[in-house]
Amino acid sequence: MSIRKRNIELEKRNEKGISIQPQLLRKLAIVLLLSVSVFSCKNVKTKSTCEFDFFENSSGIKFPESVEIIDCEDDLEGLIWLNLKFDQKTTKDFITENEMHQYSDKLENSLWKFAGIDDSELIESVETYLNEKIQKIPKNQSTYLKTVETEHQSVTYIINKDSGYFWGQIGYPDWSGD
Repeated sequence: MSIRKRNIELEKRNEKGISIQPQLLRKLAIVLLLSVSVFSCKNVKTKSTCEFDFFENSSGIKFPESVEIIDCEDDLEGLIWLNLKFDQKTTKDFITENEMHQYSDKLENSLWKFAGIDDSELIESVETYLNEKIQKIPKNQSTYLKTVETEHQSVTYIINKDSGYFWGQIGYPDWSGD
C-alpha cells in the first residue's frame, strides 16, 4: 500500500471519527444533563412545594426567610406536614413572637382542653403522620407548641428551642371524600 493511499485512508477515518464523535458527545451530554435534572429535582423541597403559603395563611403566622427545609408532604387526603430547621436566634424569636407555650404534661393548651388532649398526645398525633426519617419530637421543657384552629383547618406548630427543629401540620377537609 502506498503512503498516499494510507494517508487518504487515515484522513477518511479521521473525518468519520470527528463527525461521529461530536454527535455522540452531544447525545451523551444531553442524556447526562437530563438524568441529573430528573434525579436532582425529584427530591428538592421548596417553600412552594412545601405549601408555606397555605401554612402561613391558615395560621396567620409567617415563617422566617431563612429556614432549612428538611422534608414535607401532602397526603392529598386532608393532611400536610413539614419539618424545618431554624437557627438559634430565629428559633427564640419565633417562639416569643408567636406566643408559643412550653411543653407540659398538664392540660395547659386551651384549644385542646375541651377535647382532653395534652401536649404529649398532641405531639404523638403529629408524629403519627411524619415519615420515619424525620427526627422524633422531644417531650421536654425545650419544646414549644402552638395550635391555631380556623373554620376549615387545624394547624399545629412544634419547635424545639435547643435544636431549632420545627414540625408543622395542617389538617384540612378532604372535600373530594376519598
